[in-house]
Amino acid sequence: MLRQDPANAAAMNGLGVLALERRDETAALRLFRRAVAVRPTFFEAHLNLARVLHHGNQLYEALAAAQTAAALRPDAPEIHRLLHTIYSSGGRPDLALPAIRRAHALDPDHPASLPSLVGVKRSSCDWSDFDQEDDRLRDLAATGHRLNPFTLLYTRADQAEQQACALVWAGAFELPHEQSFPSRPARSGDRLRLGYLSGDFHDHATSYLTAELFELHDRSRFEVYGYSYGPRDDTPIQARIRASFDHFRDLESFSSRDAAKAIHADQIDILIDLKGYTDRARPQILAYRSAPIQVNYLGFPGTMGASFVDYLIADPVTAPPGTEAYCTERLVRLPDGFQPNDSRRAAVGPVPPRDALGLPSAGFVFCALHAAYKITPAIFDIWMRLVQATPGSVIWLLGMNALQEDNLRREALARGVSDDRIVFAPRVPHAEHLARLQAADLMLDTLPVGAFTTASDALWAGLPLLTCLGTTAAGRGGASLVQAAGLPELVTDSLADYEQEAMQLARDPKRLQNLRDRLRQNRSTAPLFDIPRFVRQLEDAYLAMTPRP
Repeated sequence: MLRQDPANAAAMNGLGVLALERRDETAALRLFRRAVAVRPTFFEAHLNLARVLHHGNQLYEALAAAQTAAALRPDAPEIHRLLHTIYSSGGRPDLALPAIRRAHALDPDHPASLPSLVGVKRSSCDWSDFDQEDDRLRDLAATGHRLNPFTLLYTRADQAEQQACALVWAGAFELPHEQSFPSRPARSGDRLRLGYLSGDFHDHATSYLTAELFELHDRSRFEVYGYSYGPRDDTPIQARIRASFDHFRDLESFSSRDAAKAIHADQIDILIDLKGYTDRARPQILAYRSAPIQVNYLGFPGTMGASFVDYLIADPVTAPPGTEAYCTERLVRLPDGFQPNDSRRAAVGPVPPRDALGLPSAGFVFCALHAAYKITPAIFDIWMRLVQATPGSVIWLLGMNALQEDNLRREALARGVSDDRIVFAPRVPHAEHLARLQAADLMLDTLPVGAFTTASDALWAGLPLLTCLGTTAAGRGGASLVQAAGLPELVTDSLADYEQEAMQLARDPKRLQNLRDRLRQNRSTAPLFDIPRFVRQLEDAYLAMTPRP
């Protein structure tokens, strides 16, 4: 058609959409640019151009294209949803929030409308209508609406609700049997081929946790493949991750089917998905059944609800007896904990002076450097009571953005706490973060979503973590890690006990110092820090999944 009419903008846009389906973003970008150049008032082409630019992390150009589309059709809800996504990626929830509010007002029944609105509010600690929105999300899931299961993790949803949500979400990825790749049995006596699939093999928490795991796999029993569909950032951790595998495949530009085809061609025996339903996950790759055994591990704390995932790796704390009823996968519990920890991670440097961190030189520092969406009004109530009851103390929080900081200062004032009792820590490189953790006195966990990498970082730095045992896996990670570090007394069974224990520790410096001393001593003996032991347990689990000769 373009040969006959080289200025046909509609044809360019259509070919761009087809290129996107092939994941040829370079061709799609070229075609959408041509389409808007030929017809500057072409809304759909500007919208598609903005989407491709955003996916390529070209945020300024994406925003310009999206704003042009919004000017052309200001009442189109899809452009306001996209503006929300672009602003969120750029760390501007103050602009993302009005954009998603506008989209929600224009199309309140769109399946992404309410979850997106709640997501940006939680990430900026805007707790207006908190309970009502929590209930509405759960009601949507209960009535069969399709929500990403990650959304329910930070609500009051129980395991049954989370499983039902996952089943609906996974249903859209399920494929007819004839579209799956030909099955073959996993090797039973030969060297097994393991494939790790993730979009986080870059400067990301997953890489910092897993690098030594990949390096220490027993090469006499396993051949290890890495499959990445994430960005290339050329950081030292990404270079280390790439080198840790026997074979590393970059699948970012591949369609889901082509990615699965490449994995199938490598004759992988066990494919381990490290993303689940977290940000930019691609469960569609797993749906093609490119390996005879497929595993849900580490990235997502819960069932994937998918027939194409066979096993879920957890431990006795994150998946206590009875959890089987809420998992479509077969549960495998590692005896000493589910999370690997890299003993080669950055050495913990000297403690920075407190005044350099904005902290009081002598007051007690309650530390809660968590992602903002994990902080709830109920948890914040407890933290404020702790600060009020501990003279000279502060609560040290992770500053995510100006809107979040302003909201939390306002919430503190509403609870009778001066806003100077809150100190916000900026994001810093990982080594600096580990060093500064030592300046705090006690790390406080969150619920219903608790700490995972944040918890292991604190424990590695010698900072005790006080946690409360949640009712779902998302709220039990801290308990698993604290027990694996040899400090089980820091796991409480209720928020009332959590608050009381925090108060007692703040008033008993000798006991707190004893905990720090034990944590430092346990670095050489506790299971949490014994990565060779962890790798052997994980390998035994993989072998147990395969048929015996």
